[in-house]
Amino acid sequence: MFQLSFQLANSPLAKLDLPDAVTSAYEGWAHDIIPSIPQRLSKRGEAGWSRVRAAIGPILQAGAAAGTAFLVGYYIFGHDRPFFAALAAWVCLGWSFERELRRVAEIAIGVTIGVTVGDLVVKQIGTGWWQLSSILVVSTILARFVDSGKLLTTQAGSQAIIITGLAGDVSGGPYGRALDAAIGGAVALLFTILTPYQPSKAARKKTAQAIQALSSTASLLASGLRKGYNPDTLEGALKTARSSESLINSVIDQATGVRKQIHWTVNRKYEKQWAEFEYRDRMLNQALRSLQVLARRMRFDAAYATEEQSTWFADILGRYSNACLAFAQDVKVGHALEHDRQELTSVANALISYQITNPVVATGAALFRAVIVDTLKAAGATQAEADAALGVFPGSPSAAVTEEDLVIAS
Repeated sequence: MFQLSFQLANSPLAKLDLPDAVTSAYEGWAHDIIPSIPQRLSKRGEAGWSRVRAAIGPILQAGAAAGTAFLVGYYIFGHDRPFFAALAAWVCLGWSFERELRRVAEIAIGVTIGVTVGDLVVKQIGTGWWQLSSILVVSTILARFVDSGKLLTTQAGSQAIIITGLAGDVSGGPYGRALDAAIGGAVALLFTILTPYQPSKAARKKTAQAIQALSSTASLLASGLRKGYNPDTLEGALKTARSSESLINSVIDQATGVRKQIHWTVNRKYEKQWAEFEYRDRMLNQALRSLQVLARRMRFDAAYATEEQSTWFADILGRYSNACLAFAQDVKVGHALEHDRQELTSVANALISYQITNPVVATGAALFRAVIVDTLKAAGATQAEADAALGVFPGSPSAAVTEEDLVIAS
């Protein structure tokens, strides 16, 4: 580094009579940017290797499927260059493990339709700009007629363009390319059905992020109450809850999609586990929605609570936030959740042990009761166990979150 600085100081640029601003900018670049380059390159390299590790499995499988499709077309069907068999297999599988059976089937059918229509029409009218446009339109219309899937239609049009642009036969027979496409799609479907697939690690990581969102929202609510009713902090809690909706929805969609996908595959033995994942994620979603309603009401209701009541509620929210952090970590690494249920139960016990006389505080506590119930159920507790942990609020409003509450909080 010293040698680099010495070289820069004695470079021709350093000897020029430049304005002070240019010189300062040059020196700042030399002393700040250059030393950080190795660190930046290291971070990019680590990120790159992380992406490679996540994708190496599906890439190897897709490569094997493409090779298998080529072998089937070459040795079984006698095609000299079954290019579209390998292409169709790769397009269907791609480089990620997100291979829902319907999605793979849509792409396989779309590729086959595009190639078939392209082959049929090219042999009759030849190739050119107007032929390409005509084939694209016909293939897309046919794909829309066959099914409503977007991927099917997109691949039909794409393959029709490729067929029109490629001159001459790539495979054997009058319609060899269409047969090759069907071969590649069939091989991709077989790989999807027969390939072991258990992406529970990635699913646990996303679920842990959703639980951390619960923790962050509760922590901000606690801070807003401890500072003697700070509406800005309470508003921040509401924004955090709202911004986390897309995350939890994506987690639910992933669990639902995987559960449906593995039903017809060799991974069917994991279907019950993924059903449990889906249930847990839905409970977390309900807890987040209830916490969002609580945050919305606390922005106004907290002003009517005494300092003692606000401090008590803030302590409860803080304990819940810490319990969620531990819960998220255990979910992420796949540990048993018994300890987390115990911690959440202790929070519930603290909630019901306080004698609430203020009706505004009682309403907030009732809403938070719904949050704890759903979080306990997400941690593996039954409905009866969650209710037993909280007991009954004598004379307090129902803890159920109504549709009206959700509209108000939105």
